[in-house]
Amino acid sequence: MKEENKEVIGEMMKFGVKTIPAAKLALCRSDYSKYVGDLLDICFGRETLSESVLKCNENHTSKTIVSDEGTINDIMAHVMEKFQPISIGMVRAAIRQKLNTYHKSKQRNGM
Repeated sequence: MKEENKEVIGEMMKFGVKTIPAAKLALCRSDYSKYVGDLLDICFGRETLSESVLKCNENHTSKTIVSDEGTINDIMAHVMEKFQPISIGMVRAAIRQKLNTYHKSKQRNGM
């Protein structure tokens, strides 16, 4: 069953503890990197993302770890299914890039 068949108006899709209308997902972009950014923004909000990292091995950062790992895993699985044949590494790289972009944007705007 293709992902497009799942995204019916009125249907809800769950990412961790966040439930999003499938119609809203249908409005998201077609490039996987931009789609990841849209999903992160919907699920977490830009303020949270600007202070977050995907994973952190040491406590030498002022950022906080994205706390809802279940939501991140659900987003990665959804994006890999929708944009086959991309790998989990490509999705993780897109997530890291978006987190860095939000953080740099926050620093530039002096928020």
